[in-house]
Amino acid sequence: MKIAIQNPFAGQLVAETELSRRIFLAAVNLGWEAIEVSASTEIKAFQPDFVIALHNNSPKLSDCPTYGCMWNPPSFFEGTEKYVQNVLSYDGYLTSSKAIDRWLHHLLYNTPKVFFTAPFFTSCPQNQYQAPQLENPRLAYLGSNWDGLRFQHLFEGLDDQDYMEVYGNSEGWQHLNHAYRGVIPYDGESVLRMLNQAGVGLCLHREEHRQAALPSMRIFEIVASGAIAICSDHPFIRETFGDSVLYIDPDVGYATQIEQISSHIQFIKDNLEAALDLSARAHSIFLKTYALEKLLLNLLPHHQTLVEQKGFALSQSLSYQQAPTVQIILKDGSQSPEQLANSLQQIAQQTYANCSVILVKSAGESIDCVLKNYQEKLPIYSVEISDSGYFSNWLWSGLQAIASTTCDYFMILDTACSIYPNHIQTLVNLLISSNLNAAYSGALSQDSEELINFYPFSIERILAFEKQQPLSGLMIKRSLLDAAFLTDPQLNKFEDLCMLLHIVQRTTPLFSYELTYTAPRLQPNLLPKIQDWSSELSRLKFIFWHQEFAPGKTLQSVQKSWLEQQQLRAKVKKLQSQLNQNQLLQQQLLEAKATLAAMQTSKFWRLRSAWFSLKRFLGLPAE
Repeated sequence: MKIAIQNPFAGQLVAETELSRRIFLAAVNLGWEAIEVSASTEIKAFQPDFVIALHNNSPKLSDCPTYGCMWNPPSFFEGTEKYVQNVLSYDGYLTSSKAIDRWLHHLLYNTPKVFFTAPFFTSCPQNQYQAPQLENPRLAYLGSNWDGLRFQHLFEGLDDQDYMEVYGNSEGWQHLNHAYRGVIPYDGESVLRMLNQAGVGLCLHREEHRQAALPSMRIFEIVASGAIAICSDHPFIRETFGDSVLYIDPDVGYATQIEQISSHIQFIKDNLEAALDLSARAHSIFLKTYALEKLLLNLLPHHQTLVEQKGFALSQSLSYQQAPTVQIILKDGSQSPEQLANSLQQIAQQTYANCSVILVKSAGESIDCVLKNYQEKLPIYSVEISDSGYFSNWLWSGLQAIASTTCDYFMILDTACSIYPNHIQTLVNLLISSNLNAAYSGALSQDSEELINFYPFSIERILAFEKQQPLSGLMIKRSLLDAAFLTDPQLNKFEDLCMLLHIVQRTTPLFSYELTYTAPRLQPNLLPKIQDWSSELSRLKFIFWHQEFAPGKTLQSVQKSWLEQQQLRAKVKKLQSQLNQNQLLQQQLLEAKATLAAMQTSKFWRLRSAWFSLKRFLGLPAE
């Protein structure tokens, strides 16, 4: 088994870096190959069986099954659309809380997405129990304070306790005078060694983690090290470790919490045998259920089922004869021989077998040198065209060829896009189960590794040209091709957008909630170009002149509404700027008045006032 650990914070002194190393060590213990990655190129080079994504600020990055670690409270990210989209891009979810399972249920149960959830924790590799060093017990805490001065007053109080030791990124602990001890290497082993030597570890949780019953990595590293855990009360820890760890009340004042911690330290000093019993019992619980090796092995049945369900392996669910036929249009006119070979290779590698190619090429053009390598792998039918003077002729000749066949579904593969091996299988499964006429998947940007068109269908977005739908992401039912659809629009540009408008005029494409191809970065909003009569885009206004795509929705009505919204946003922005300026002037006026009032109460001002009064009394000029 080969796994890639996707860490968007690789090399930084943060929790994900330590977790990445621990998962790596556990995988090696199982005899697996593992690697830490942060970019799609690294995943492609390694070709893992699956990817574990450690944080949802990074989406799925490759054609490999990707399982997202859901270790953060939803309140941390659910208000940010990008992060929710990233979560939706994963193939499975590794969770450590019923609250997270429920959150995922709300997000996913009303979608066609195929996925699994499996328990997985921010734990440690298995190890032999090693009794902590309790001759002079010290309380160790490790953290980066990435979100600010968390528990600032508590640590300022603990800073004065001679038993306290704090480790982590120095930038997060500038407010401590005595307890900070420096940086610990994030190598998967040094942290546990430090905790064992200290004897006692402190485990704290933010309120958001407590509400979601999400345990932090602190509890696992403390008990795995053999150290005794002092924990703020937490539902998971209470249920899992019971009385094998010591607790403080997170709802009382900081002074009381420090008293409770000091009392526990004294208990450990006075009761070494009982303290060692706590340590051994907690480690036994960790080893039995939560060692990373066990968690990784528990993923395998889920992974093997998902690989077949989502078409990551050759489908066995339908025989070749039963499977719907899919034809893929390739336009040779826009491809070099190398690009054509690359597109054919992508189709040949599909896990869905019952597909063929319609290759549109110029009359008399010879591409046998490319085709000979693929004609035994998949059926290829050539369509020769003569120059009509319009570039749309390439695409529409392919559509007309599709209409003359008996295939069930078809799609267009653009030379700039790259489809994953399960792309066709994913969309065929969705069309069969939904009995709809069109379906599409989301894409990964080849330039920025961000998601493209990864959201449910919106007719307003299409008609406003706000976001373009790459045709390579779509699969369409052949029966959708009527006479009007099959008529060449005679365009030299934007023929793909014209085809998309024909599709959405006839059906509502269904989103798969899956990431199954890559595409170049989309062009910025095209709407301003449609106002330019010299632009080829403006021809679409006449091809679809006031035709409805949905009740009351035409190109003209949606674009008019969009322009009005833009104008309204501009007015709001201007008013906000004026309001900010007024607030600034008001603040400056208040500051000036405060300065004047301070001056009037000063000794100098009183002497000045007395001097002017004396001059007026003597009849002297007061100016």
